[in-house]
Amino acid sequence: MKIKQTISFLLLLIFFSTSVTVGQTTEVDENSVRGHMEFLASDEMQGRGSGTEYERLAGVYFGAMMRRYGILPAGHADSKGRATYLQTIDITRSFFSAAPTLTFSNQAETKTMTHGKEIAVIRISEGSFSLPLQKIRAGTQVEKGVAALVRWGSGDDPRTANQRAQALIAAGASAVLVEETPQWRAQWNAIASRRIGFTEVKDLIGEKINIIALSTEQIAVIESMADGTIVTFGGELAQAERSQTWNAVGKIEGSDSTLSSEVILLSAHMDHVGVRPNTPGEDKIFNGADDDASGCIAVLELAKILARPESRPKRTVYFVFFGSEEAGGFGSRYFVGTIPFPKERLVANLQFEMLGRPDPKVNSGELWLTGYERSDLGITLASKGARLVADPHPEQNFFQRSDNYNLARLGIVAHTVSSFGLHKDYHQPTDEIDTIDFGHMTGAIESLIDAVRWLVNSDFKPSWYEGKRP
Repeated sequence: MKIKQTISFLLLLIFFSTSVTVGQTTEVDENSVRGHMEFLASDEMQGRGSGTEYERLAGVYFGAMMRRYGILPAGHADSKGRATYLQTIDITRSFFSAAPTLTFSNQAETKTMTHGKEIAVIRISEGSFSLPLQKIRAGTQVEKGVAALVRWGSGDDPRTANQRAQALIAAGASAVLVEETPQWRAQWNAIASRRIGFTEVKDLIGEKINIIALSTEQIAVIESMADGTIVTFGGELAQAERSQTWNAVGKIEGSDSTLSSEVILLSAHMDHVGVRPNTPGEDKIFNGADDDASGCIAVLELAKILARPESRPKRTVYFVFFGSEEAGGFGSRYFVGTIPFPKERLVANLQFEMLGRPDPKVNSGELWLTGYERSDLGITLASKGARLVADPHPEQNFFQRSDNYNLARLGIVAHTVSSFGLHKDYHQPTDEIDTIDFGHMTGAIESLIDAVRWLVNSDFKPSWYEGKRP
């Protein structure tokens, strides 16, 4: 179904999704939750693919809901200078037309390695670089602007190796050269055959993440080279591909003359992975009901409650629905790079992701907070009535796997609220509306109201525990 043919259907869903059950006794109505879900995770929304018109349409929907609730637009201005709810983000993707190379050169020797043979490009943020080599040993402090060469041993899985490499980049390295893991070696041919490229987001200023795996054989060779050896990466680029993604942004200005200068950010990501024609079976649409229509609905319901005239928060509250989280966190990275107020004003961020089903690893009705042990935000909200506990899946590193992490790396206390129980429908076409436990989801959102209401009206400022800031 083409997007223009869905408009009448969508308008009807917008109307019905905001209906309120007569005689409801709780602040969150299950019919409202279900109505939003029946729109966002419908086949007509084609999986809200990152950077597609269906992602943009989801953003329009969130803007319409925020307008209805009385929340002010905080996106980009339109052609007439009027504020809108959408931030339109220009994206440029560049791909190498041939396998890029990595060259090590000093006065004694030159060694060139090719992607798919001696090296595997894991992640790259630019078309070329030339950096001095620094070999990292235990206790070595990474220098600014180097290509850091590290061997952590073959026991690391790719996700752990990736995260450890990103920690070195956060500490100052401009690129990290890491020893292959067994998993990368097993996928070496597949990695070699994929398109290697990088993405640039207009107006975004941020660190570049360049991670390249070296075969165990070759990393042993490079270890014999001296620090300061020049490491050069590059290759021929094809014509750039241009696209867009979107954020939907609204705000409530704080009512207190002192506390209104402080901001609480409530967020979720509105995209999923769209339609994948090569998926086995008849269903090619990845509806993304739990991931992350459920989190977006939590933000909508909290927004509706906080926007009531009789309960206007003392602090300013921003509601942001990020685009292209699934494609690389481009929406949240853009927001972080262009925050529309001094970042010192941002007190805390709560991201909501995958609340549609209970997690059997925690007690009934409980939610968990990623990075619970990193700051005093979780334990404080729990003391105010939120049924929040520590993440029962620490091996999954969920703290680093959602939009909150882009804010946390900026120093802002930012965590994700979830109840994801590692169900088999994650990133599958089966993540559909009929898998959602609406009783659980409605209760989950309801359980957060008192604590969030306290947070947006208090002068409490959460802080990282010693040594736990990313």
